[in-house]
Amino acid sequence: MNARLAALLTALETLVVVGIGVGIFFAPLSLVWALDDQFSTDLLVYWRTSADFWTVGHGVPITVSLSDSVAQSLGLAASQQDFVLSAAPLGPAVFTLWWGFRMGRRDLMIDYPIVVWLVGIVTLAGLSYGIHASADHPMATADVFEATIRPSLFLAAGLLIASWTSKWSQGRQWLQSVLSPAAWQVMTAGVKAGIGAAAGLLGVAGVVFAGMLLFSYATVVGLFESLGPSVIALVVLFIGQLAFVPSLVTYVASWLIGPGFSLGSAAQFSALGTDIQALPALPILGALPTQPDSIGFTIIAIPVLAAVVAGALAERELTIKGSAAHSTPAALRVAGASAIATAVGLLTVYVPTALATGSLGPGRFQMVGVDLPTLAIWWSIELLVGVMLGMGVAKAVRWIRAQEQGVGVSTPR
Repeated sequence: MNARLAALLTALETLVVVGIGVGIFFAPLSLVWALDDQFSTDLLVYWRTSADFWTVGHGVPITVSLSDSVAQSLGLAASQQDFVLSAAPLGPAVFTLWWGFRMGRRDLMIDYPIVVWLVGIVTLAGLSYGIHASADHPMATADVFEATIRPSLFLAAGLLIASWTSKWSQGRQWLQSVLSPAAWQVMTAGVKAGIGAAAGLLGVAGVVFAGMLLFSYATVVGLFESLGPSVIALVVLFIGQLAFVPSLVTYVASWLIGPGFSLGSAAQFSALGTDIQALPALPILGALPTQPDSIGFTIIAIPVLAAVVAGALAERELTIKGSAAHSTPAALRVAGASAIATAVGLLTVYVPTALATGSLGPGRFQMVGVDLPTLAIWWSIELLVGVMLGMGVAKAVRWIRAQEQGVGVSTPR
């Protein structure tokens, strides 16, 4: 395979990810246009809606400016006609990230890494610009630079993750060559522990949210029925809510960490106390706990436990062979790996939570999501304590086993 064919295949793959990402919203809306509206309205309106949903799903804020008649029909005051939609439904972003990871694991990335990177990112940026230009309307506008660049960043992040997890990555090999064996293994242990702790936390948050949906199934179905949608509109509503699931998982993760989250000024959720006066009209939100939780601070043990397990599993990377193992104190290696793990784990959770935090409309929905500084403080402390504890316990256990087997190890290594 030559470079031209590799570039063509990469461009086609990028076209597919954009087509699926936008089409999953546009296809059901087209059915609404055909079956419910009987072709009486402009199809371009539904295209703009799909494009805007895909755009804001990649973290691009959209400024909405309603006309006087539309604002009055919605019962909005004159001061509420202009507002921003910035709380991202992360479904499209997660899909683009996953596709970038998938592209980065292909054989093309081994033979033509620069071609895949450049063609993929440039093609996605060009398609993003075309989508923005075709959907631009005075009623809903987005910054052209952000609408063009931000979707490409998620594809690039997927390619970067694939490169890090692939031993044949040239960037990984170069980094390993410039670092000492001790520094490389400390960094590897820290990255693995940070990603493991964040993945464990988000995984538990996903399971908790799925359990909430299961136990609140009757409430969610009742909310669907109260809206009285048609079958096609029900499908559209389901897909729209599905795009918000990753965002809700980040909210639940913040709930587990401690700070909790808010769905507007009239709905505050926290393991330490819940205060709900009004919620957005989304049936999926019926799964969220409406009563104050009785477990309080004990729930914080979950993210700490995730960090402990990740630290214990990553500790084996600190077993450095050769003279470097004796020249670098064990405590220093654990401290360095724990610091790296804290930074990586914090970034892994903080970025999607920040994208999912913002405004969902005027009035009480101008602030939806998480108090980001508080989240950073709580999660950093839990990460640092948990990873250090996990690595320390794992080292102590390994040393005790070595003593029992008569290896003659004098200190934990």
